[in-house]
Amino acid sequence: MHWLVRLTLILAALGFLGFGGWFLLDPVDPMARIGITLSGEAAPVELRAFYGGLEIALAAWLLLAATRPHWARPALWLVLLLNLGIGISRVLGALIDQVWTGFFTGALVWEFGFVALAATALWMDAVRRTRDG
Repeated sequence: MHWLVRLTLILAALGFLGFGGWFLLDPVDPMARIGITLSGEAAPVELRAFYGGLEIALAAWLLLAATRPHWARPALWLVLLLNLGIGISRVLGALIDQVWTGFFTGALVWEFGFVALAATALWMDAVRRTRDG
């Protein structure tokens, strides 16, 4: 496995783990920091489950994939497509709703940065596979 493949998977896993852990422990805080207020008693539970649980599970799978070469390419595609989908949806949402925040800028750098990193890792892995046969 090319070193960039493993690095990409580990970095993405740490990002999902950190964000998911934050939402699991205190879903109100990250939402408030980007200007979203929650209403209803069930709102924190749903955020803990979806943003917490789902992202922690993704992190676990990516970390496992970083140790199993035959899982690496599908995991890189997951990193690429998840971040691409989130980033494109964020841009479209901002255009539709005519709103922009500093958080969006940082989030897009993160998301499209991981798209570029995963694409580069996929390319480097393909080059290595071709060279090594």
